[in-house]
Amino acid sequence: MPPIRVGFLGLSTSGWAPGAHFPYLKHSDKYQIVAICNSSIESSKAAIKKYELPESTRAYDDPEDIAKDKDIDLVVCSVRVDRHFATISPSLKAGKDVFVEWPLGKNLSEAKELLRLKNEGGVKTAVVGLQARQSPVIRKLKQLVDERRVGKVLSSSWTGQGGNLGPTVHEGYEYLSQREVGGNLVSIHFGHSIDYIQAVLGYGFTPAPKTLLASRRSHQKLLSSSNELIKENHSITSDDTIFLHGTLSTGIPLSFSLRGGKPFKDVPGLDWRIYGETGEIRVTSSGPFLNVGYPDVKIAVSDFDLGGGESKDVVVVEAEKDEFDGDEWGVPSRNVARVYRALSEGSVNCSFEDAVERHEFIDGMYRENGIVV
Repeated sequence: MPPIRVGFLGLSTSGWAPGAHFPYLKHSDKYQIVAICNSSIESSKAAIKKYELPESTRAYDDPEDIAKDKDIDLVVCSVRVDRHFATISPSLKAGKDVFVEWPLGKNLSEAKELLRLKNEGGVKTAVVGLQARQSPVIRKLKQLVDERRVGKVLSSSWTGQGGNLGPTVHEGYEYLSQREVGGNLVSIHFGHSIDYIQAVLGYGFTPAPKTLLASRRSHQKLLSSSNELIKENHSITSDDTIFLHGTLSTGIPLSFSLRGGKPFKDVPGLDWRIYGETGEIRVTSSGPFLNVGYPDVKIAVSDFDLGGGESKDVVVVEAEKDEFDGDEWGVPSRNVARVYRALSEGSVNCSFEDAVERHEFIDGMYRENGIVV
């Protein structure tokens, strides 16, 4: 089959897209980047040159040009979330297949409108990047739960530190502290995390969980990439404290706690427990982004001594590796590559309909806490 021809919105010379999306698209014979659309023609040309794309690769500065290009099969959108709506809408109206980063929109209203445009435009395939679902770690955890490795799951607790929204922020990431942008600890960090938890333990809550959102740190220092002070008091409007307690539709009680800032020294940035009748599963890593992954992610199982003695020795469980676990693949590119591979085989990682449900859940949390977004 001929390769899927890709028009890329937001493949600049730095940022998330070059490390996460580009590696697979560059090396796979299933895809071919035929056009790039950045904020200017010059930026698009610079990216084409830097990534050594063919001279025939078209450089655009208007999303409408991507939408009108009849030689594009799939449009990939990897721009800041508050720009998703403007950049991807033309392609949805044109009926093109799309792959959009999570969050789908900067709020529920935008996400619903993008879903409407997708349906009205007759788009056949629309994918949203909740890529932790493709993670070998998440799949291994689901396997352990489904096989009742620790018996019936009685409860689960998840504790993480987001890294962002601490005392300092580097230039280029200050938008994470602005709730109105739509890309923050709630929508990105929580959104990815609560999704992969449910991918393992079951989707949905019955009844709706109790949540608490709080913005406790009012300011942070804005630093340059070389750690030079740009602004002493950069204001924060987004939430840096997220608590959730509820019962999943599978009957499993869940306690979730996420805060901003770095973890306590020498303590994992993620500590996730799945407590069962006959043992307990513990997942640890440097941080909570299992959608991205970390070299030090570890799954450990402790079996109880059902005779009343001490628990047995802890056993480390390895997730199955695939072609993307080699050193030639950077960590951020691995799960994204798995999404692209699945898409080329006709499998949708997360649909627009599914993404709108995730947005509705987050919007409900905001409303429960008296926050208007």
